[in-house]
Amino acid sequence: MGIFSSFKTLKISSSESDANYVLPTVPDDGCDLVCDTCTSKFPSSLKIDKEDRLWGSVKPWRYHILVATGKTDWAHGLVDEKSSLSVELGAWSPEDTSVGRVIVSNSSLAPAPGYFETTERESKKTTLLVLPTMIEAKGVSSSTAESVANGLMTIKKPTDTLPESFAGATVSHKGHLAVVLICSHRTRDKRCGVTAPILKKELEMNLREHGLLRDATDDRPGGVPVYFVSHVGGHKYAGNVIIYKNTGEGIWMGRVEPKHCKAIVEETILQGRVYPEIMRGAFKSDW
Repeated sequence: MGIFSSFKTLKISSSESDANYVLPTVPDDGCDLVCDTCTSKFPSSLKIDKEDRLWGSVKPWRYHILVATGKTDWAHGLVDEKSSLSVELGAWSPEDTSVGRVIVSNSSLAPAPGYFETTERESKKTTLLVLPTMIEAKGVSSSTAESVANGLMTIKKPTDTLPESFAGATVSHKGHLAVVLICSHRTRDKRCGVTAPILKKELEMNLREHGLLRDATDDRPGGVPVYFVSHVGGHKYAGNVIIYKNTGEGIWMGRVEPKHCKAIVEETILQGRVYPEIMRGAFKSDW
């Protein structure tokens, strides 16, 4: 089965009116994108691109693998972060080429206990999380990273039967409603490093109001954790926010501001509807 027979991806068009946003857009009677009561703002000194066309500014993609590092900023490139499995996965590509483009990111996802105390690289085991399937592999080492990643790519949908392990790493399904990622890679560009913490605070406040916020101490199913991730491209469009839903959607937004967070939670996370003004790309899996 080829890549484009397994999911719907973005359609690039010459005008906004012709764009196919893959997912339904927010209707006129929906929540306004801008929240009038939000008081959080980015520093006025940040230079954010407001002119370029956002839609179609990302290459089509199909999966996103998060490497748990417990950090919020990283070395410049994936292979430069020597303490992370991104060294092994930075140049990796799936054995099964039909799965399409897979993004690999370092993330603030917490690694296993003892990770930071272990100095020997091969003994340093961490966690990988695949989105949007929400499949987690724990106990992944530098020598098994590629084998585990290839195994994870064989799981096409959350309802697939999971093996007990891949290359010694235990595998499980996370029951999240959605996962929110925010680029915080300050070493690559200050704009993401400055905007990400502000957005995370605002998103978490709105998620908490709906009883949806999850973190390292609360892993109940049906919630939404928010993680920082390394460079995803398009720093000039900060804040860069990607949402993966458990129904198989990937929703990539740019120029996200604190005043947008309430609407993103209420419309995009809860209703599956998007705002064309901030859309960079999207896909919907055929599950």
